[in-house]
Amino acid sequence: MTVPDKFRIGKGFVFIPKIGEIPWVKHRAIKGKVRHLVVKQDGDQWYCSVNVEIKVSEPEVKDDNIIGIDVGLKTFAMHSDGEVIENQKVTKRYEKKLRKAQRRLSKRTKGGSNRRKQRVRVSRIHRKIRNVRRDFQHKSTCSTIAKCDGVVLENLNVKGMMSNHHLAKAIADCGWYEYKRQLKYKAGWCGKVFVEIDRFAPSSKCCHKCGWKDVNLCLSDRIFRCECCHLEEDRDLNASLNIRNWGVEKYRGTHGNCLSNKTTLGDDKRLQGFGSVLVDEPRKRMLSDCL
Repeated sequence: MTVPDKFRIGKGFVFIPKIGEIPWVKHRAIKGKVRHLVVKQDGDQWYCSVNVEIKVSEPEVKDDNIIGIDVGLKTFAMHSDGEVIENQKVTKRYEKKLRKAQRRLSKRTKGGSNRRKQRVRVSRIHRKIRNVRRDFQHKSTCSTIAKCDGVVLENLNVKGMMSNHHLAKAIADCGWYEYKRQLKYKAGWCGKVFVEIDRFAPSSKCCHKCGWKDVNLCLSDRIFRCECCHLEEDRDLNASLNIRNWGVEKYRGTHGNCLSNKTTLGDDKRLQGFGSVLVDEPRKRMLSDCL
């Protein structure tokens, strides 16, 4: 529920029209011009977000250090600089507890008080899973944006990949779309470059040095072996290097020869522009302080 006007924020309470003064626990100090409130319910808890407008200086766009990121199931993300972000598998961690709570819920009488209580217990487990995943995504995206001047990702068709019922649960648990969304808006806030390459780019099957393509590569092959230059490298690392090289080449083609001398493409000889560049430099930022 959005409260556009006639609200009032006091010390230890918030006034909402037609409801009155409601006590709350403020998460942080409110800075900037308050625009509106957003009230939502999450299980047995209620949250009020204060949307404020602040003026920020235009960030300086740099392109000295652009990295490619290959997301996957075995490892959540592999960076082209060699950093590995492990898959947290949050749903699997709480799966046993969630299964037990849902089984008890199914045995409760519909319309009874015990069923309502058990439904709240199930919602708490789901909220725990969601918060753990969101905390991991925010921490990983913040550290990635802080250490580099730009990121390159694949524009994956997550909905189509989830049609495989063997991998659908694991793919949904990763939250790749939310990870990409956070990288995109945080890159815009900090003046970093954000590039997406095409989803059909053969990043895992091509050698990042000579461009040779292994058409017989399958998911069980974790080591990429090039028959042309005899390169042997981790499959995900090779894919992230290809993603970075294609993204940098596309960025160079879109913005001209504006890349710094520090941005190199390695030993690659055959580069293909597979993607589109998305660079956002907002002058004003709308922030939501969760209270």
